Order: sequence, then structure tokens, then C-alpha cells
Amino acid sequence: MGEVGMRKLSLPDKAYGNLLKFILDENITDINWSQGLWVNDLNKGRYKIKGFTLDDNFIQQFYTRISNLMNVQFNKNNPLLEAETDNLRISILHDSVTNTGISISIRKTPAVRRINRDSIVKDDYCNGDIDTFMENAIRAHCTVVVGGLPGVGKTEYVKYLTQFIPAYERVYTIEDNLELRYSAINPGKDCVEIKISDTFGYSEALKASKRQLPTWVLLAEARGEEVRFLMENISAGVHCLTTVHLDDVSKLPDRLRNMGQTINENDVYSFIDIGVQIRSVVKEGEKIKRKVAQVICLSREDEKNGKTMIYEDGKILTKDLPLDIKRKFELAGIKNPFLKENEE
Repeated sequence: MGEVGMRKLSLPDKAYGNLLKFILDENITDINWSQGLWVNDLNKGRYKIKGFTLDDNFIQQFYTRISNLMNVQFNKNNPLLEAETDNLRISILHDSVTNTGISISIRKTPAVRRINRDSIVKDDYCNGDIDTFMENAIRAHCTVVVGGLPGVGKTEYVKYLTQFIPAYERVYTIEDNLELRYSAINPGKDCVEIKISDTFGYSEALKASKRQLPTWVLLAEARGEEVRFLMENISAGVHCLTTVHLDDVSKLPDRLRNMGQTINENDVYSFIDIGVQIRSVVKEGEKIKRKVAQVICLSREDEKNGKTMIYEDGKILTKDLPLDIKRKFELAGIKNPFLKENEE
């Protein structure tokens, strides 16, 4: 089953068998089974659980229960089974398409904000000036795209940034799997959470958002043709936060252009203000280290497109911003984007 149209299901604790204790462990973010159990632990990194086994009967019962609840087949003709609960994303690969048996991947999607001001300082997540800059960027209604490889924590950083959106500004979230949890982590704020389906996809949701009068559109992940509709929304005055798979933030314009033949290069530079690259270091026995690796400003001035890398490898490279982005901060009453309001 494809991701679009995935509906939420409910599984009792006993359905997880011996996996339950890892699911209940708040420090474990990912659980992967394939000839052995590997977990991602916030404090211990990625490691294998020694002596752990799942018998064939449990595995069959597990995927059969899920496929029945999802009302889909799981066999060699339909080798991918995907489902989600309130706090988990489950993906299972049939052994007909692997050489290593059934593969089970469980990712936790809790309604919590893992990144906060204290953890940014404690974990050396980013330079203090760039943290303030990003807070002010949201207050100045900059459109931000967060890039990174799968699993580095792009969505977690977006969740962190959402706290700086004022409660009265309407936010319209669009996701195939509910991971942003805007309403839950920002209680009392105005929000419409959309989960796309086979009959109401990304393009329909983005078109519909125009009539819902949002100040912000939060697209969980930009993957393809929906980027064109996202650009249309931004050009109409809506601000955006989204994520994209990316290995270097300087490649962001090309990455977005390659998502749709109708996406104009000039539009990317005109409507996307800031790109952020998140990187992570995962080692066995060590705390997972995530950080803001790069921050870039995109601009279009005098019919010329420009890229300004302002932060890389823990250092501010320049505080001289493009004129169009500087103007956004000025309109928001922010004199120095790298200083907090009470420090100006």
C-alpha cells in the first residue's frame, strides 16, 4: 500500500509482543528488525539488541493483524505494508523482495517537541546567533525549507520553529502521516490539520488552503509536483515551512526545480527565503548528535538570482543579508535579526 490514503489504526499493547518494551522506552526513536533487532537511542546511538529474537509465528501474526485492520493484502504481489498509529509509523517489507527475510521498521512520532532552547545549548545544536536568527525569521514571516537526509531530524526542527508562530496566525498543516502535531505541541493556536488521502491529495489540499485563509502552510515534506502548488500559495502571500531530502543546502534551488517540470527557477529564488541543512552523527554506544549544519538565504534582486551562505559548520559566515530578506525583518520591526528583541 502506498503512503497516500494510509489511515490510522489502533493496536493493543499485546500486539507488539516483545517489541513493546522498546516502544515504551522514550529514548528509543526507531526500531528495526531484519535478522536481528537494531534500535536508535537518543542517548546511546544505534545498537543491536543482543540475544533478541522474533519467532516466525509472531511476525506472521503481527503483519496479518495490521493488513486486516488496514484492509489490504500483504504478499509477493503487494510486498509493502505501511500503517500508522497515534504515535508510530510502521513499515513492513515482504520476504519475497528481500534476501534477508521480513523487514519491520517502526518509527516513533510522538506529540512532543524534542528540541528546545536548553537542548540547543546543551547539545551544541547550533550557534546562539543563528538560533536567534531563525526565531526572528519566523516572526518576520520568512518561508523556510529544512533539508537533510532521511532520519536526521528535519521534522523535529520544524516542530521547534513552530513555537515562534503567534497563536492568532492560522496554520494549515498538510501531511500523509501526522508527524508535525502542530495542535498538540502548540495548544490554543489556530490550526487546521489536513491528512491527505487517495481522494484528497497534496494538490487538492494546497488548492483548498487558499480558501481557508491561512497565514502559514506547513507541508510535512516536499516530494514532487505539489511544490508547484506550494509556490502558487507562497506567491499569493502565504508563508511556508516544509522539509526536503537534501545533502547540501546550496543544492536547494536545483532540488526544488527537479521536483516539477513547470517550476520556474526564478520563482524558487523569489519565494523561498531561507534554507536550513540538518545533519546527524549516529554511532554505536554514543549519543546521537544532530545539528544545524548550514543556513542559506535565497534572493532575487535586479532580475538576478542569488545565494548567500550565512552559517556553516558552527560559524556565522556573514550577517550581511540580501536586501529583500532584510526588508522582511524591517517590516516586522526587527532591527537586528541576530539579536533577541530585548537585546536590540
